[in-house]
Amino acid sequence: MSGLFDDLDRLDLQGHVRRWSEVDATKAEGSVSLWMAAAQQFAVRLQRDPARVSDEQWQAVGQGWPALLAAAERATGPQCNEWLLRDLWLRASLLKAVGPRADVPLLDPGPVLERALDAMPMSPEEAAALAPRWRELERSQMLSLRMIRRLLAPVRALAPLLGDHPRWSEYETWERLAGDLP
Repeated sequence: MSGLFDDLDRLDLQGHVRRWSEVDATKAEGSVSLWMAAAQQFAVRLQRDPARVSDEQWQAVGQGWPALLAAAERATGPQCNEWLLRDLWLRASLLKAVGPRADVPLLDPGPVLERALDAMPMSPEEAAALAPRWRELERSQMLSLRMIRRLLAPVRALAPLLGDHPRWSEYETWERLAGDLP
């Protein structure tokens, strides 16, 4: 994978799309910091002016961005949901900027809610029992509670778009716990 991370700061959006769409996720290597830089550079290019992204570019971005995250996770592991959270926040940011579009999977708010809920590290009942006494818990339990708060945040930003989602009440259950989370 020689050159995979070269000149990331010089690539435009199309350059990032081409580079990451062509990556073989099973063979890509690199340190966590290199993958984070790649994800950040891609996201910055996309967030710069998402309203000007053409329909054709949205389709390409919809392939390149997930390919980048898949390669990063395969090369480095989940990194405490780093790649998931980057995806959720980018989607939330784009949805706030340009709104939902049925023809662009990246601009569908439903997966932000679904993936956040699916990644919850414990049940709402367990979290409700642990949250009020989080300072007394083992570090791993504290981090799990903190992850719940982190997973709720991008969904909260999209609340006006998700009220009719079939899993919205599940989110509301989690949101009621948010004030007690570390």
